[in-house]
Amino acid sequence: MKKGHKRLAAILTAALFGSLMAGCGSEEPPKKVGEVTASAPAKEAEPSQTAKEPEKSEFRVGDMLTAEGLEIVYVSSGEYVSGNQFLQPKDGCKFIYIELACKNVAESDKNISFYSFECYADGYAADSYYGGEDALSATMSAGRTTAGKVYFEVPVDAEEIEIEYKYNLFSDKKAHFIYEGAQESGYIAPADASASEEAYKVGDVIETSGVTISYLSCEDYTSDNMFIQPAEGNQYVSCEFEFENTSESEQMISGFNFKCYADGKACEASYLRDNALGTTTLSVGRKVKGTVTFEVPTAADVVELEYETNVWTSDHIVFTVK
Repeated sequence: MKKGHKRLAAILTAALFGSLMAGCGSEEPPKKVGEVTASAPAKEAEPSQTAKEPEKSEFRVGDMLTAEGLEIVYVSSGEYVSGNQFLQPKDGCKFIYIELACKNVAESDKNISFYSFECYADGYAADSYYGGEDALSATMSAGRTTAGKVYFEVPVDAEEIEIEYKYNLFSDKKAHFIYEGAQESGYIAPADASASEEAYKVGDVIETSGVTISYLSCEDYTSDNMFIQPAEGNQYVSCEFEFENTSESEQMISGFNFKCYADGKACEASYLRDNALGTTTLSVGRKVKGTVTFEVPTAADVVELEYETNVWTSDHIVFTVK
């Protein structure tokens, strides 16, 4: 499977699984719990808890809501200009985006993905656009955060544009984000630079769920592919692990069970290395070794990896990267 296909498969799998897990919860409608304080400096902007509208379903830039264990801030919106000559809107159309910041306030993993959003311009369905930067897609552990954008192609003369977020796969209830052109709330999600107390470091050997994990190495990684490079201000970090099946039955090992967080915010995985850890079913006594690579902000204070040991309970172990 090509690297690009692996990445798409991972995103699709995470999106579907996250939606299924969300559906197992309650069907409470999203609640507006505050508005971003516009007068505060951007880096200190915090949601205000003064406005509460339990049955509200329409949200505008600056609004903060909760839905199925996710705390979501509608950060900004605007038009997007593609720098790729081959990815341009059709005649009479334009690209738009909405930016959201999300925090998992539940006790189990939560997923949010651009695949759960639909757009309507003057009542007509609009096409999604997948060529924009910082696309919203992440699975978050409890207390972790993410941020990203959702893009669409709409008619230039559209007067009413709404983006619908289906937060529960088994319900028709949706949150409606109103697009009103270029809008900025000034909100920046607070960073969490506190390190996990029980994080493992390079050289540690951990026994868990019938598998022994050896944390072999961790290093900055430089891509020799001119077309695959980190965004400005980011870098690649790559960690190597060895897994041994010490149980009496087969064990499935997957690099997709790793998540990375920089100052509490989810980071994007990269599959550019030839020895990347894929998905393997280990027989009793067998081993597998490979790397996991993520793109992280260079200025981040605390970078950690989480490896999910139980998909149903969201149990995980933490490894120190930086």
